[in-house]
Amino acid sequence: MRQLLSAVLLSVCILLPAAPAVRAQGDETPAAILVLDASGSMWGQIDGINKIVIAREVIGGMLQDLPVSQAIGLTVYGHRTRGDCADIETLIAPGLDTRAAIAEAVNSINPRGRTPMTASVVEAARALRHTENAATVILVSDGIETCEADPCAIAAELEASGIAFTAHVIGFDVADPEARAQMQCIADNTGGQFLTADNAEELAQALEQVAVAPAPVATPITLRALVEPDMSAPVSPLEWTLFDADGNQVLDPTRAPTLTAQLPPGSYRTQVLRMAQDSEHGASFTVEEGVAQTVTILLPFIPPATHGVTFTARIGGEDGPLITDPVLWDIRPVPDDAAETEEGNGLIFDMANGSYTVSAYWTVQEVSQEVQFIVIDAAREITVVFEEPAVTATIVAPASAIAGSTIEVGWNGPDMPNDYIGIGQEGATGSDAWRNYTYTRDGNPLSLLAPPEPGEHLIGYFLADGRERIGAARITVTPVEATLIAPETARAGDTINVDWTGPDYRNDYIGIGRAEATGSDRWENYTYTREGNPLQLLVPTEPGDYAITYFLDQDRTPLTSVPITVTALETGVTAPATAIAGSTIEVGWTGPDNQNDYIGIGRAEATGSDRWENYTYTREGNPLQLLVPTEPGDYAITYFLDQDRAAQATSVLNVTPVGANLTAPDRAEAGATIEIGWTGPDYHNDYIGIGRADATGSAAWESYAYTRDGSPLRIQVPDEPGAYVIRYFMSQDRTELASRPLIVD
Repeated sequence: MRQLLSAVLLSVCILLPAAPAVRAQGDETPAAILVLDASGSMWGQIDGINKIVIAREVIGGMLQDLPVSQAIGLTVYGHRTRGDCADIETLIAPGLDTRAAIAEAVNSINPRGRTPMTASVVEAARALRHTENAATVILVSDGIETCEADPCAIAAELEASGIAFTAHVIGFDVADPEARAQMQCIADNTGGQFLTADNAEELAQALEQVAVAPAPVATPITLRALVEPDMSAPVSPLEWTLFDADGNQVLDPTRAPTLTAQLPPGSYRTQVLRMAQDSEHGASFTVEEGVAQTVTILLPFIPPATHGVTFTARIGGEDGPLITDPVLWDIRPVPDDAAETEEGNGLIFDMANGSYTVSAYWTVQEVSQEVQFIVIDAAREITVVFEEPAVTATIVAPASAIAGSTIEVGWNGPDMPNDYIGIGQEGATGSDAWRNYTYTRDGNPLSLLAPPEPGEHLIGYFLADGRERIGAARITVTPVEATLIAPETARAGDTINVDWTGPDYRNDYIGIGRAEATGSDRWENYTYTREGNPLQLLVPTEPGDYAITYFLDQDRTPLTSVPITVTALETGVTAPATAIAGSTIEVGWTGPDNQNDYIGIGRAEATGSDRWENYTYTREGNPLQLLVPTEPGDYAITYFLDQDRAAQATSVLNVTPVGANLTAPDRAEAGATIEIGWTGPDYHNDYIGIGRADATGSAAWESYAYTRDGSPLRIQVPDEPGAYVIRYFMSQDRTELASRPLIVD
């Protein structure tokens, strides 16, 4: 019996804790990929809700729980064409700011294709560059591979080739033992987990179990130094460095009297440089999670012949940030004498008691400050304060650009971490001031996407701190045009040619939807403009008035539309009025015979995928052979379009019972061979089996023989004594037609 198989496939990475105050041992952070099944079977239902709706809600919740430091991307399969095992596309590469784009993309997908589960895992691993960085995926599947690939073997190969490739597998409403075994193998071969879920709540719980990992708790540790024997605080400036158990430096050298750091559990060693004496001292310690502690290093007393004076230049105040540009120091005793000149910041000099004048020259800003000070029997710190310089930036960009196009923008500015160049309508405030943006770290000149709305805009340089715009240039965004040529009418489910002109930006597409539709309902079906001109567009299955529209990929902006009227199909089904359960009948039909259209049989009152318990594709001929279900009752034989499983013509069929009878001895010796007589339908692969009286499933036949081998059949009795049952099984669904007891001595 043919069965419609489908799969729900998701993938995310195991969530990582936020970075601690110290540097991590590696620079590569594992990324995540979400692989979504958009095959036609996603329209199937669980508890009255379509699987695609369940997937959207679960994915939306998962995205909200991801930390901002987690990179994530999106791969989709089966969302564009039918019967195409190569219909796989990474829509969004893994990144930190992709959540809104992923949620929008998932909510706009309409399932329609096949289930290339193995190839999708390979595509996800490729998008994650799993041979270079750690890669973790989660597969949530309700069926087995349908594109003639071996996911178990591929999983093992990916695990062997990657740094840290892990696949967790969740069986979603899966009863097929073969499918479960296949999923278990994928998880085992990659070091992942295999879980099961039968509804939306269990799916969300299973995803949380494998996707959310608790972050280790960083513990506050204070490092201090005391001078023996009186345990006083050292006068000399100190510079602290911190290493982990493997000798990796986890903290940049820091000058401070004491040092406090948030450290994850582990073993560490600290080293402190006593700068005035140029001597180093160290200590080892262990951090336990949640146990704060103070680590004390004892320093020997060294009588100073001179006193250490530290010179620092800061911006805005004595607690302001250190100047990182070159600073030139000119130090003179009072009364004036020969000057000592040095370049740097945070310099330390051993100085005798006396009065001094120091002049600090900030070379980049070309400004200087002078300070007088006295040294009396103690080290001290001299801080020279400069006013904070005004920060400005300039933008070099074209005077005009076509809506939706990509332009080059040159810039000059501070290029602080996360500074960015943004474009927005002139006069806009707040976050509306940057409709699109690109970080300055991406280069100079950099590429910037023009908004889809024509009008006067500003390209601005924005500081990451405070989102302040410190420079701007005006640009006029001009309209972008497009045209469409398509038939005025088409039959439901047909494929039509559409001629077009337009910008053909990456991921622009032509969509068809109801004339009055809004939002994502404006495209029930669509094709990317990159597919050619003219391109082929699939007409929806419901008759009515529709619009064909050219959409920019950016914000799904419509450029132009043409109307089209979708007319009803002429379809029909011819079948007998009655049939015996399990038999095969001939069904005649009329209809479009689109690729993968099929004739299905299901209960008269059934809905969703239950409307076809058995089916045969229309391409198999006319009339075609259709297998009748095993349960008696009223059924409907229906012509289904492949698109959206739209039901067309229907014929009613009454299925009558089928019977069978068995004759066999009441007792037999263990291991003996007995003869069993039978009467029954003798359908292809019907069989007689012997199993324990209380056995279920495949355990109901420990030994068996096919009815095609004649009557009576010779079957060997099981080797273990006990109460058994001889049963007549129909091949379809292993349906039991007749049984009789057997005692094995």
